[in-house]
This record gives sequence, structure tokens and C-alpha cells, in this order.
Amino acid sequence: MRGGQGSSREESILRNSAWTGMLVAVAWMASAAAWAQQMDRIPDAPVPVPKAVNAQPGMDSGDAPAPVFAWREPLKASDEPMRDVAAAGSMRGPAGWGVASAWYPGLASSMPGAHLDLAPMLREMDRPAQAGDGMGMSDRYNTKGLLWQSLAFIGTENTWRLFTDRNMRGLIAGKPYWHDYIESMKQWNMRRWWDGDSILVDDIGHPMQGGVSAFIEIQNSPRQRKLRFEMSKEYWRSRMLAMLWATAYSTQQKIGPLGEAALGSDGGITYPLNCPYPCRTYVPGVGKYTNNTGWTDFIMTPVVGTVWVLMEDYLDLKVSDRLQAGREHSWWPKVIRGTLNPTRTMANAMRWRKPWYRDFQQDANNPHMTRVPHLVLGDEEVMRAAPRFEVFPHYNAIWLPVNTVRCTNCRQLTGGYGVGFSARLTRWLDFDSDVESMANASPLPSDRAGGNATMGTFGFRSGLTYARYSVKAAVRPGFLSYDRAYETSPVAGGPTPSIGRITHFATALAINADYVVARRLALRAVVGNTPVRYRLAYQNPPGVGTPPYLNWLSHQNFMTNENWTFQTGAVLRF
Repeated sequence: MRGGQGSSREESILRNSAWTGMLVAVAWMASAAAWAQQMDRIPDAPVPVPKAVNAQPGMDSGDAPAPVFAWREPLKASDEPMRDVAAAGSMRGPAGWGVASAWYPGLASSMPGAHLDLAPMLREMDRPAQAGDGMGMSDRYNTKGLLWQSLAFIGTENTWRLFTDRNMRGLIAGKPYWHDYIESMKQWNMRRWWDGDSILVDDIGHPMQGGVSAFIEIQNSPRQRKLRFEMSKEYWRSRMLAMLWATAYSTQQKIGPLGEAALGSDGGITYPLNCPYPCRTYVPGVGKYTNNTGWTDFIMTPVVGTVWVLMEDYLDLKVSDRLQAGREHSWWPKVIRGTLNPTRTMANAMRWRKPWYRDFQQDANNPHMTRVPHLVLGDEEVMRAAPRFEVFPHYNAIWLPVNTVRCTNCRQLTGGYGVGFSARLTRWLDFDSDVESMANASPLPSDRAGGNATMGTFGFRSGLTYARYSVKAAVRPGFLSYDRAYETSPVAGGPTPSIGRITHFATALAINADYVVARRLALRAVVGNTPVRYRLAYQNPPGVGTPPYLNWLSHQNFMTNENWTFQTGAVLRF
């Protein structure tokens, strides 16, 4: 994590300390929030449900005695008779829906229309462990869970960096990814230990990252997750295996395609230590500068991270167990257990478990990943029975910056024709693509546009499907290409650039609404926004600069324009 080219030492320490503070805060807040869910009986404790009194033969349903309450576990989806009693009993009417839904987790699915039901997601934090039968996933190493949970942690870390690192945001938005990634890797300096970060980052923050990634490996092994701190060969072997995964994870986070060299260009830029930009106190040959590379994070993250795991295992056994002894249902020992293990708490969050969840307290572990918030449909069978493939010939209109006799790079509604293709991959996910052509989109050339335009985007979509209509959102990265544009930017007083094809990176963000006319035919309207990334005429000065500010990144700069898009046409379904 780079301290920042334009930050003072105090600002750097404050920003870097936010990671540790956030982990501690997450441990406390997650413990408190999870305990609040428990106190609200979602679903740690049994809840009151009406127990119907069987009517006597010949008794009219209106003469049946009122339901009485009994304690029992929440209804399962198979408890249809009891759900019917609730729907037909004293909780009838709009005001009763909220009460009935709280008591009957399955009752919400019987309500008409589509709504966001968060109850299944909240219940997943307390989902019961599944006993292995010798053949189930719980008896095998959960490789899928290891990869997905690690990817979730990568996303969490990179999101935090994106929000707190202004330089990273600028590099991602205005520089070419692959070129700068490769150039940054070429400048990686492995002839030194220290990378320039503070002790708080290198010796506390990164080891905690190693502890989280190690616990992610441990919790996906059916043997390792049951082991407690002890001087046994099996325990120490399990923690060494976790250290190997922490090593692989930390290596990715430094030099991998989702790491600091790729997202943030660590290695490609130098800056002076403890001196804000522009540094006026730097003395050549005396002052020190860094490109935020070195051995420290490669070693400290997995090694000290494993020590962190051992420390948390010890505290969990010697402190938390003693506090919770005889107080299995008290809230404060659970909160302390989660707080004393901050890296295990974060690892638990990656598999959507409460902070104090421990596999050794369960019969077996449910290895499945987190269930997302469930969109309750009026009829889910329609989605399963719908045709799998769709072809969408359509008219397209997009608001693009083009060049005409009257104006250069002026926005204009440009029309064309295209065809889309989609295929259902799972019940909730479709592959989605679109290719379209716009003849003479930009009559005159520039370094952004010129001639005929072709756009192709390929990605995924998801949404709601009903018998007569569907609404889905799509994300499709791709390209926008012109066949008669300037291949280079014009220079004042210089020759006219050669004309040829230029291609820009584009991403289609779209929402489509379908009306089903027949099983094989539907009508579709699409509205969306297609950001296009253009190369700017301005380039950085030639060379790599002078110390302490060296820069091996691309001299080119880019900007992104948003372009509203509209499409309409028929959908052929098969």
C-alpha cells in the first residue's frame, strides 16, 4: 500500500492506521449486529407460532376455536398446512402480513409481486452445520469456497484502497492497464527489504491480511478447521499449509493482476519519503525516495500472519473458552470471542458467518458460499421453463461525440442497427452480447471518431422473469471502433495525421424490459449508458523524469465519456 506521492507523513500514518481501526471496528460492530439478530430470533431461538386446534367433524371453519400459541421452531417450506392456518386465521389483512412474515419465513414467498427478501440472507449467518455422510462436500476440501472467499477478500481490500487512495483512482481512470502493469513489474526492486511504508502498514496491517487469508484456507479444510491450539504434529502441519496459502495470496496482492502493481502501479512511480508533493526539501544524493517495492510484504504477510493465527488460536482456547464456559447463550462472551480474533472474524465474514462462529463447536461445516439476497418471484417456475436462447435484432440510438462540418466532437444522437444474443447459464445469470453498426456515424475524422462505427460488447445479465414480462440488468465490456479516424492526435502546424481504424474500450450498462407476446416471441426496450474511454491528445513529457519523481508509466492519458443508449426490437426465443 503506497504511502502517497502527495501526502505528508502524518497524513500517511493516519490513512494507513484506518485499516487497523476498521478491522477492530468491524469486529465489534459485526459482533454487536449479529447478537442483535440473535436477540431478534433470526433464528437462534424458537419463535411463537399459532398452533391450530383441530375442528370437530361437521364443524364449520368459522366456528373453530381461536388458535393458541405454542413454542416450536420456525416453519419450514414443507409446512404448508400450518402456513395456510396463518394466512386464513386471525392475521388476515394488510396489517397481518408483517406479523405473519416475521413468524413464518416461508410465508413471504406466497405474497404476489416481486420484492427483496433479506430474511434468507440473514438466516444464512446462523445456518446449521451439515453433518458429512462420507460423500458430501463437507468431507472434501472445499476448493471452490477457498477461491471464492479469497476473491471476496481481494474485492474488499481493493474497494477500501479505491476509496482511500486518490492516486490509485487517477491511475485506474486515466492510464492504460496492461502497459502500466508490465512497466511497473519491470521496475520492481527485490534488492532491498523495506518498501517505504510505515510500521503500522508493513508490520501490522499486512500480517493481519496474512491472518485473514490463512483462516480462509483453514475454514475450507474439513480437518484443519476442527483443530485447536496444541503441540501436535497435525495442528502445526495445518497452520503451515495455511501459511502457504497466505504466501500465494499476498504475492497476488503485490504483483498479481488484481494487486498493487496492476491497480495502483506500485513500482512504476517513485516519490520521496515523508515529504508531500512537491517536495521542496529533497536534496539529491541525500534524500531517499522509493517506488513502494521490496521484500518486506512478501515475507511479513504470510510469516507474521501465521504468528497472528497462532495468537488468535491461543486466545480462543485459553480466554474465550473460559469466558463462555457455562454461558453458551450469553451475548457478551460471544462478542469477546469475535473481538479477540479480528482476522478470523473477517474470514468468517467472507463465508457469511457470525464473528464468534467456530467450526469445532459444530458437528460439521456447511461449505457453501453466501446466499445473495433472494428476489422472490411471483412464479419461479416460469424462469426455469423459459426458452434458453434469445436473438435480439434491434434499432440502436446512442448519444456519441462525433465530427461534422459544423462541429467537432459534438454530441449527436447516432442511429444504427444491431443484433444481440443471450443464453441462460443458470437460473439467475445469462450470458449477454450485442454487436451493432452505425453507418457514417462521424462524417469527418478526429483522433476520437471518424467514419462508420462498430460496437461489440460481451458480458452478463440478471434480473426478474415473469410469465408475460421480464426486467434484467446487464454489464458488458467491449469496444467501439471507427474505420476512418486519425490514427494519432493532430499537432498544431504539423502534417495531417494518417487516417485509419482506431478502437476504444467501452462498457455497456443496460436495463432491458421484455413483454412476451408468445413463447417464441417478445418485444424489448432497452435503456442504458455506455462509457467509452478515449485517448487524449495531451501526453506526459518524454523521458522518465528526475529524482525523486521518476515515472515509467505510459505517456498517454485517457478520459471516459458517458453515452446514453436506447434500443428497441423483437426478441426471438428458442
